[in-house]
Amino acid sequence: MNLKKAAFVLLAAASVSGGALGQTQISATLATPALDRWMYPFNFSAGAEATAPVFAALDQPDFDDRDSQFIVGWSTQGDIETGLPLQSYVVSSAVIRVVISSGDRWQYDPTVDPTASYLPTSDAAFIPDTDAGRPVELFAVGYRNGFSAATFGETSPFTLGSPFPPREAARNAFAATVSVDGSTSDVSNQVRDRADALPFATGLAALTPGQVAPADTELSFSIDVSSLATRAYLARGLATGNLRFAITSLSPASGGPGGGTGDATYPAFYTKENALSPVLGFSPSLALVVTLRPPADADLDGDVDSDDIIVFFAAWDSGEELADFDLDGDTDSDDIVGFFTAWDNG
Repeated sequence: MNLKKAAFVLLAAASVSGGALGQTQISATLATPALDRWMYPFNFSAGAEATAPVFAALDQPDFDDRDSQFIVGWSTQGDIETGLPLQSYVVSSAVIRVVISSGDRWQYDPTVDPTASYLPTSDAAFIPDTDAGRPVELFAVGYRNGFSAATFGETSPFTLGSPFPPREAARNAFAATVSVDGSTSDVSNQVRDRADALPFATGLAALTPGQVAPADTELSFSIDVSSLATRAYLARGLATGNLRFAITSLSPASGGPGGGTGDATYPAFYTKENALSPVLGFSPSLALVVTLRPPADADLDGDVDSDDIIVFFAAWDSGEELADFDLDGDTDSDDIVGFFTAWDNG
């Protein structure tokens, strides 16, 4: 509280403006990804696949629940300035679009299903799914074995050493949830872990829920940017020029849980390598609306002045996410120091 009082003393002595650097809004559509990688242990042509299926291997030892994943990523440095403080990036809209390559096999489901609905029906914790189909979900990407968004590419190895025999939690890039501080949690085995995992978005289409999706159906993922953790993930990607996402589904590979025989019931998507993608615009795409602002512009009015101090400390006093200036997951004196350093620099 002493720090807060000291800050208001500074406010009383402050000039009307700490700097008028302004803000810039950028709308950018990136029609072709820098990478679109089918992350599957039996993928023998990494970086050259024409399609990327996404499916599950539920209740199957040695395989991740989210067995087949689709990693997509864009390089943004040509459209949005990199290297700015994370607080300078304010994403108001981020929409990813992909196109289904194989039709008449996946039932459209626009809603997140409870993890317990994926359990075997004999499990005491099982609850039935109340709607048809399984959603396609968009997550952050996490890395292991020394890889990062900057170093993992289309032809990077699936895991360290041989991917065979398959094993759980071994892939170098994986679908993940993310915390404010940037740490990620692998959701590849959320069913066996019995852990709910909230995606960035589910794929939406101009279809009726339960309808079998025809080929060339577009799915759009509109990222919910109301979460500070999500905004921080996007800001970190923009600051480095590398935005990465994982598209996954817990639709069983075939038959019932764990696979089996029968027709495929999961979706697959065009990659940028598909011959039809450049002709028909079927490559995964990303549309962004981003405002670049001074990092201490707490009230988002385009300048840095005494009003920003009032807004910041009102948030800090009530423990709101806005006051987590250093994006470490809490509000403390470090945030005050960081905010005033940025404010003093305009």
